[in-house]
Amino acid sequence: MVGYNFSSPILKDLDERGFVYQVTDPEALDKLFLSGDSVTLYVGFDPTAQSLHVGHLLWIRLIKKLQQLGIHAIVICGGATSKIGDPTWKDKERVMLDYSTVLSNIKFITTKLQSIIKFDDAQNPVHMLNNDEWMSKINYMEFLRDFGSLFSVNKMLTMDSVSARLNRQQHLSFLEFNYMILQAYDFLYLFENYDCQIQVGGADQWSNMISGVDLIRRKTGKIGIGMSMPLLTNADGKKMGKTEAGAIWLDEHLVSPFDFWQYWRNVDDRDVTKLLKLFTDIDVAEIESYNALIGTTAMNDKKIVLADALTNMVHPQVNLNDIHNTAFGLFANNGNSITDLKAHKIPVDTRIDKVLVMVGLAPSQTAARRLIDGKGVKIDGICVKSYETPITAECMISVGKKKFAKVVI
Repeated sequence: MVGYNFSSPILKDLDERGFVYQVTDPEALDKLFLSGDSVTLYVGFDPTAQSLHVGHLLWIRLIKKLQQLGIHAIVICGGATSKIGDPTWKDKERVMLDYSTVLSNIKFITTKLQSIIKFDDAQNPVHMLNNDEWMSKINYMEFLRDFGSLFSVNKMLTMDSVSARLNRQQHLSFLEFNYMILQAYDFLYLFENYDCQIQVGGADQWSNMISGVDLIRRKTGKIGIGMSMPLLTNADGKKMGKTEAGAIWLDEHLVSPFDFWQYWRNVDDRDVTKLLKLFTDIDVAEIESYNALIGTTAMNDKKIVLADALTNMVHPQVNLNDIHNTAFGLFANNGNSITDLKAHKIPVDTRIDKVLVMVGLAPSQTAARRLIDGKGVKIDGICVKSYETPITAECMISVGKKKFAKVVI
């Protein structure tokens, strides 16, 4: 939903690039960004899996972009809210996670986020918090007395995320019903303790954001602002990041950097300009001119720019030149993309010298070790230094510039 007519240059740019979907109070948001005062926003990630996925990329990109512009950001890892599960647009109740699983997921997710976002930036650090730090201290009776009267059940039942489930006559537990209240309390807590004025999230979080803004108004008499961003969908209206092989995760142990790059290299021509606006700093007018390239081979160059930008953001340790060499060598070798290669199944933690023999890239382990010693073997474009290197996840193995094999665990 573009077109809020902001005066703030920062908000104008975000709007033109497609980051802004809905805002609870556009005038207050614009005034805040123009005021010259400190601006703080927060984004929440619930650790319901071991990795974030493509759907979270827009939030991560926004944090990185605004951090460079001096806007302060807080990342919430929802150790408390993930115990309950957000009912938003789900057909059925989420599977309950035990806390040991939640803690394990938090460890994986925070480690990945720390490799992408500069939390310790000297000029403008990003804060990471776990909402279990304050949620676990809540006394139930005191919470009911302090906040129970501030939430209208009548209003909560009209929220899209709740009414959609009820209209389908599908079960909605009291546990899930509380999620909206807890997310609203998160916003109030950060508003009062961290001077956080803005909550940012996906469009499917809109009902929860409204509840937080309303709670801040009722409890403090002040203004909190909710800003939703569009869900990342393709030209056909389907969520991006879903493939026949499964979700495109951000963790390199679940989806290799090469496959991640290849996913973006193969997006539909119609999605390229939208994605370039969101994930690069190329001038918007220039990007819009690329629409004339739809259906032509020239659009492939723009897809490579997109794939490079996203891979560099999510996997900054990867050498893009090595990925290019592997990808272009593969195309030159058989005219196909990585997705056309047969995947070889191997046991987890198999040593690379054994894998080379198993997939037909070397006639023997002795020959495999010679190739490795000669720096002729790469995993996802990264040179293998030891024949004892274990294969722990799906990846692309290359020998020289013309021999390739895709392996899965």
